[in-house]
Amino acid sequence: MGGFTVERSRLIGASVADVWAVVADVAGYHEMVETLAYTEVVSGQGVGLVRHCVDTRGREWYETCTAWEEGHRFTMTVDIDTYPAAFRALFAQVVGTWAVEPVGRRTRLTVRFEGRTRLGPAGRAAVALLGRDSVLEGILDRYEQAIVARLPSAGHRRWIEYESRPEER
Repeated sequence: MGGFTVERSRLIGASVADVWAVVADVAGYHEMVETLAYTEVVSGQGVGLVRHCVDTRGREWYETCTAWEEGHRFTMTVDIDTYPAAFRALFAQVVGTWAVEPVGRRTRLTVRFEGRTRLGPAGRAAVALLGRDSVLEGILDRYEQAIVARLPSAGHRRWIEYESRPEER
């Protein structure tokens, strides 16, 4: 089994509090991911929170929050046993971390997915699809749009800086 890490970051011209308010809405995650139709928190909050996810093809699974640092970061771990069969065949583990940190007057939002694959080259190909720029940048685009829409100033200047570090371990 091979390990993988895919990560993208973006600097957003908003406060950490404004960015965190959108990112920490774990029930609304489906609004940030094109392939998700529905997400809801079914129990808990912070560490131990359980999120139910349904993709646009009707496949569903559960994720559990395994780390929560209020105002800074959280981690969701996929319950692989509930993953659709096709995903279970490719992935032995999938963990996502969302983090915000101040950078001057802006905030860096980082989305990172890591885990272990099965099936050698097929698993690596699936990670390449997950990690391709259009997927992760699309998620960051939707986060940024949601954050900017919440800002009081209609004249908000858009500040973007891309930082990409896709890697396969």
